Amino acid sequence: MSEKRAVHMKGIRNQILRTAEKLFLTQGYKTTTIRQIVQESGITSGSIYNIFEDKEHLFSALVDEFLTNAKAKIDKALEGQPAENRMVGLLGMELYITEKNPVVRELMCAFHTSPFLMETVIKRHSTLAEEVWAGRRHPRNSKLSTAILLSEGAVSSYVISFDFSQKLDVAEIRRKVVLCTLRNMGLETRESNRLVQYMEDHEALWLDLANQVLNHSGETTEA
Repeated sequence: MSEKRAVHMKGIRNQILRTAEKLFLTQGYKTTTIRQIVQESGITSGSIYNIFEDKEHLFSALVDEFLTNAKAKIDKALEGQPAENRMVGLLGMELYITEKNPVVRELMCAFHTSPFLMETVIKRHSTLAEEVWAGRRHPRNSKLSTAILLSEGAVSSYVISFDFSQKLDVAEIRRKVVLCTLRNMGLETRESNRLVQYMEDHEALWLDLANQVLNHSGETTEA
């Protein structure tokens, strides 16, 4: 493929992603269709399917973007802070935006109930976890992929529970999800409790960072 062709295809891919992102964030995953993306972007369905196998794969690419950008925001906002703080920062971004934004909650539910999307997210989270811990004190459990799998199982229950309970103790469930994640990574109970408190103390920061990622904007503040 020539360089000019590669640049053109990259532009097409980005246009598809930005259009899909806009639709997903305004009307949710289930309602958004490839036909709508075609209509909004002006790109043919053939071109879309030439790049993305289906809606799940397109959504997966957007989730990957979100996770990459979320880590970049955390790294900047928590520069110089321990790996543990950055890990709970990433968790805080994911959990608090899920609680506050109904559309994001529906998107979260979509990929937590799809085997393909869950597999993609677990792999990506495992990679991010390795990057977060790189060069730092590593938890006892070297199998971070296993820890992330257990963590995502807990997050799945947390996300899906919004659909079934009108009396959900969100704060308590969130706390247990984070404790589960940290303990699975080998952190001691005392340190895990400290980190949960740290996450709760900086709720506004995690929400701000998550919204910046969703809006592709903003300068970060520091914790």
